[in-house]
Amino acid sequence: MVLEMSEPKDKEAEITKFPGIASLSLSVTPISEKDNFEVIEAVVRVYDDNNEQIMQHKARSLFSIAKTLKLFIQNRTNLPINDRRMAVWCATYFEKLGIKLGEEEAYQIIKKASQALEKLSRVTIEHVEASDLVSIEVDVLANQIALKSDHLLSEDELHEMLEKHQSPISNTVVRKISYQNSGGVEHKDKLNLEITPSETILEHNLIASFKNETEHKLTNVIVSDIIPYLYKIKEVTCKEGGKYKKELVENGLKLTWKASSLTPGGEVKAFYTLEKRIPRTIMIRKGEEIRIVQDYNSLMREVDEEGKVSTYFTSEVLNLLPVTLDELFIRDLIPTEMQLTEETKTDEMEFIDFGLNYGMNIQQNLINVESGTKFLQKYNVKPSPIVWRTDLSIPIKDETCTISKILEKAPKDNTYICTIVSSTTVPCTITNEVESGLTASEFLPSELAPSDEKEMSWDIDKKFSVSFVLKGNLSRQINSPKVIINGKEHTAKISEIGNVRRSKITTLPFTHVAMFRKFLREM
Repeated sequence: MVLEMSEPKDKEAEITKFPGIASLSLSVTPISEKDNFEVIEAVVRVYDDNNEQIMQHKARSLFSIAKTLKLFIQNRTNLPINDRRMAVWCATYFEKLGIKLGEEEAYQIIKKASQALEKLSRVTIEHVEASDLVSIEVDVLANQIALKSDHLLSEDELHEMLEKHQSPISNTVVRKISYQNSGGVEHKDKLNLEITPSETILEHNLIASFKNETEHKLTNVIVSDIIPYLYKIKEVTCKEGGKYKKELVENGLKLTWKASSLTPGGEVKAFYTLEKRIPRTIMIRKGEEIRIVQDYNSLMREVDEEGKVSTYFTSEVLNLLPVTLDELFIRDLIPTEMQLTEETKTDEMEFIDFGLNYGMNIQQNLINVESGTKFLQKYNVKPSPIVWRTDLSIPIKDETCTISKILEKAPKDNTYICTIVSSTTVPCTITNEVESGLTASEFLPSELAPSDEKEMSWDIDKKFSVSFVLKGNLSRQINSPKVIINGKEHTAKISEIGNVRRSKITTLPFTHVAMFRKFLREM
């Protein structure tokens, strides 16, 4: 158990047995004075006899810690918890963390929590905090939406509501920059950066950089990035900025570096490895009252005895309210980059397709969910074949010139299949720059191989299709092809996210499918 503090003096905090009932672990992060228990932020974890975690909940004071523990353990065991005994335990535990708390002070706070629970059992669901309804992950700020309805919703209305409030999908990081110029004037700027997929399932790479393009030395350069909560940071390095500071803000996790000075041409560069989370939507209904809580699940990996790695995530919801919920809807949004394994699917699951830009929702519906009931589902996932694509249409009098670029990971390490297809009735020139880190070879048809395999160019005046192999590591978004018509250059835009290859035989250009089948035969 870790005592999580913003200082680098983190100490190990023990997992200690709860008196006579259960064992638990607290991760305490004082965010101001340690003797002010109204601002203590903590993660409450409860473990069973096998030392497996069975509950995790965020609390922001000793009062909320006591309320959560009492409610959960009483619902699980039907055993009462003595306030005085709990006060002695809390005082001893917090003293080990360097937090001075007398037994009498702890008793008064816990007694207040007990009174709140008695009051809680007599109120309607609309007067209850969302955190009392379900247990949620604690390393993100859940976007909580309270909705009311004057009638019991039909199934179609529930679907419409959940679609409207589905967790957003974002592949963009907003970078904020401020610095002082040579005259001491502060400047601010921001830039949107696209996150690019890497080889690992749902893992993404990003390079964020700021370059001093002035002729003067800059001082007090502050670079801040906001990472959307849809992404979990696995690793970040920034040589010029040193150790970064973290801050939870409304839009995500804010990372900040500071460089004391930056010479002309100097650069602050940060390298990220991010992992996309699984958006989760929880809808509960008691009578005519509706609550929606949005959250995220993280991917986990395990290795079997043969060394085979499997990827999975778990969806957990716990009714902490001392009333029975009429309905509980749980939705987990599977992004297009992955798919469920067949053994994970059950008859109780309902699949809702959001289209190629989002993915597939797994929805499960529970009715009459009693207090203390826990829903825990493990989902095994695997990579889903992705096709990145750019499309461009250029009106020319009564005709239209169209061009598309398709890039797909081939069934072979560090290899991709790229296809450029076009249809035009006027003479034009298509150019394509091969992505950094990749090299082109093996063109189909071979007579369309360009003279320069890095800066490709073709002059056409009719239908056109060429496929080729790219080898190397794709570490950025794909380059858009360009079309020159009557001396004017046009550029295609990439779609928000890759399209899914639904099968090995799909509506792709013939040359592309032929190249893909070639790799399948060679495996």
